[in-house]
Amino acid sequence: MRNLIHRVGRIGAAVGAATLLAGCGLSSVAGPPGGPATGPSVTITQDVPPSALLTVMTGSASDPALSGLVASTARPNEDVRILQAGTPPRTIAASDSPAPSAITMPGQPLAPGGGQTDYQTAQYAKRLQAWRTRHAAEVQAEAARTRENVSVWLTGLGIPQKISRLADPPGDEGTLAAESGVAASALAELQAEAGNIFGGRRVIVLFCHELSGGLPVGELTGVDVIVVTSYLPTAAAASAAQADLLGAGAAQAAVVGPEVTAVQLAGLVSADLSRGAGGDSVSAPVLFANDSFALGPVAIRELAGLLPRLRERGATAVISGFASTPGTAEANYVLSYERATVVANFFESNGIPTFALIIVGHGASDVVGSGASGANRRVLVVIEESADES
Repeated sequence: MRNLIHRVGRIGAAVGAATLLAGCGLSSVAGPPGGPATGPSVTITQDVPPSALLTVMTGSASDPALSGLVASTARPNEDVRILQAGTPPRTIAASDSPAPSAITMPGQPLAPGGGQTDYQTAQYAKRLQAWRTRHAAEVQAEAARTRENVSVWLTGLGIPQKISRLADPPGDEGTLAAESGVAASALAELQAEAGNIFGGRRVIVLFCHELSGGLPVGELTGVDVIVVTSYLPTAAAASAAQADLLGAGAAQAAVVGPEVTAVQLAGLVSADLSRGAGGDSVSAPVLFANDSFALGPVAIRELAGLLPRLRERGATAVISGFASTPGTAEANYVLSYERATVVANFFESNGIPTFALIIVGHGASDVVGSGASGANRRVLVVIEESADES
């Protein structure tokens, strides 16, 4: 089933940069007898690292957020697996998206040798411009063909129909501990089959009934984890769950409530849980005192300036909290989440709905100054505008 020759760019809001690969020619390739010479043929395709998206769900309540997430983040050569929690877990879908298409075109015209006439120089310039125009068109054609192939593949998976027929598993199968165990086993199996090739993106999304249960150390090493609960968790419960995921080895983690939309989930996946892929970072860093999550007057003025944007129809915000390096990793993770939470609480107190706010704690990651610098004790707010808004 697997095709591991290429893994390439993201399909959705943006297509990865096209890469030109030289053809088999080792030197200039002559054109027709007496005609102009051309370089080696050129193959146009896309090139990004391989990726994996693995989700564990309970029942039909996970749709439409899950279906929308897969549709919004689908990209070429990504291994997508959807499992239902249970003993044993049930595979709902397991498939590789198609490889990107490739288009081969003649090589670039070669410049004539020395001593050419003005006419020959002008003719070469025309040929070169025509080649560049065709190349640009072929890049667009390859991107469109790849998007279409991924779209056809996605439709063929029939994810909404499959999810709609599911019954919920027993309650204890929908805990954070149970689902993370299912995900860790599935990811280990996937990597054993394919090799450790998923350096570009390894994301696990868990749709949980409860944030309970302990997580083994190292169970989720190097993976980004998004947990969607069936209820809106308290800040304490969410930060504790994030700390558990961090202790289990997760590279980054986010815990969100049932109001999260497919667009918001896709933004978290595409942005590696941080700065909101394609979003507009409209806030300067909102800074905090050492070991504190209290908002000061300067921070309040900065946040108040964002309210008009957040009140626009369809606007959502990713609120990312950070900490400086002194202290334990767990304590910094909790503190960073508390800082993001107090910013969200400020927005809510000024009429911004909870469902429009996503809180992410990053601990002492992504430092912008020396590890102990106060510049790292910050929150960044990224506002996303609905793509459907005119």
